[in-house]
Formats: sequence, C-alpha cells, structure tokens
Amino acid sequence: MKVTNTDLLNNRYKYSIDILEQNIVENHLDEKILLATQTLTPEFCVKYILDLDIEGGGEESYIFDICYILSFQKHITEKELMDLIFT
Repeated sequence: MKVTNTDLLNNRYKYSIDILEQNIVENHLDEKILLATQTLTPEFCVKYILDLDIEGGGEESYIFDICYILSFQKHITEKELMDLIFT
C-alpha cells in the first residue's frame, strides 16, 4: 500500500507501523507529519526519526530531539527511548 504525506494528513492515526516502514524511505514521508499524525512506537522513532548526530542549531535539528518526539508521541516515555538508544 502506497502512503503519501497527504494520506498521513488526511488519515490521522490510521496506518500501522508495518505500512509506515514500507513507505518512509520509498515515498519520502516527512518526519514532522509522521510525528503529528500517526501513533508511532519507540522503536520506529529511534530507527527513523531520532538523529543524535545532527550538529548545529539549524531549523531542522529540533525535529530529532527526544523532547520534540515525546511532545507528539505522549504514549512513549523518555526511558523507553533512552533504553533503545543505549542498548
């Protein structure tokens, strides 16, 4: 199933992690839109959204911050993300 950013915006909380994983790279899904419109797992966030290597304070760097992810994915805890990062 092909999913676009427009599909994400029009169908909040609809898509499974499997479908999102199939589409994130191939269809260039926007991380901001994913965070704001879909229920993601801690594993998905660490694998596809969190980027600890971002340097500088550019406009895009905040997207990948743990606090930013947690602000949209309220069901995820900081401990869950940290455990995945450091294991």
